[in-house]
Amino acid sequence: MKKTQASILLVFVFTARGTSFLFSKELMNSMSPMSVLAVRFLLAFLILALIFFKRLRACGKQSLKGGFILGVLYTICMVFEMYGLRLIDSGTSALIENMAIVLVPLYVAVLTKRLPKKKTMLCAVLAVVGVGFLSVVQSQLSGGVWGIILTICAALTYAACIMATEKVSRDADPIAIGVIQLGVMGVLSFLIALPVGGFALPQSSGQWIQMLILALLCSCFGFAFQPVGQKYVSAEAAAIITVVNPLTASVLGIVAAGEGISVPKIIGCILIFASLLLYHLDINNP
Repeated sequence: MKKTQASILLVFVFTARGTSFLFSKELMNSMSPMSVLAVRFLLAFLILALIFFKRLRACGKQSLKGGFILGVLYTICMVFEMYGLRLIDSGTSALIENMAIVLVPLYVAVLTKRLPKKKTMLCAVLAVVGVGFLSVVQSQLSGGVWGIILTICAALTYAACIMATEKVSRDADPIAIGVIQLGVMGVLSFLIALPVGGFALPQSSGQWIQMLILALLCSCFGFAFQPVGQKYVSAEAAAIITVVNPLTASVLGIVAAGEGISVPKIIGCILIFASLLLYHLDINNP
């Protein structure tokens, strides 16, 4: 696969992932966050395990190890995301979480012991100020401040997930990694759900449809094929492409969920998107 094809694949992957915020928020009206995650990822794993059974049976230790590592990291990220999503708007949640785009180069700077570029630092400042404006709006909601804090934790973890995905996908089967990752996420979510709020299945046909969309579109495609794209695209380039994730979630939140629009929210969104676009320019013009 060429880099251009991998980039296009990642655009579709992150668009699919962007729809998950709305469906997850809707399902949490009647299910616990961990139950939503458990059903979603176990369904996705079973579907993909059947499709790629031969590939899973032939995968090596590197694929198993990579899938386990990503499964644990993404479970932590999704726990923060889901509990934060219960308290704030879906579009706001997606925007804050995707500050990972700016966090990835900061992580790289720490690991390589090199100062980040000035533009990277400016992007980080713009993103943080943008979150501040969004916080003004979300603080008016019950538990909104905690929702912001939890989502920031999700962003910090998500940045680590992006970097880990690039590393584990290099010398292993990315499809096998993606499927194993979903299985680990499903099992861990189920185990956490039992003592925390109990495990429950969707109760209506409408909920099952939403869950199937989460499992098929957002998980089978959105999660399992990210390692495929990142095998040929760097972590920093993948981080840039994730901008379509919050864009999708924000549009759906306003159009489908009727999430309100205010001046501070508009300013916050503009600042965060500006930081993402500025970082994109930084990559292409070093």
